[in-house]
Amino acid sequence: MMNWLSANWATLVVGLFVAAVIAAVILKLIRDKKNHKSSCGCSCSGCPGASYCHKG
Repeated sequence: MMNWLSANWATLVVGLFVAAVIAAVILKLIRDKKNHKSSCGCSCSGCPGASYCHKG
């Protein structure tokens, strides 16, 4: 087991880093959705798709 870990430590570190970045992005999207923040970064008053985002 230790031989395998020592032979693949770099791959494991990179994989854990990528997984952490993906998890952070997903958490940010969920948090923004709960706080009713727009993903496009502009105001909804001028957005042609505002009626799709904010169905009452």
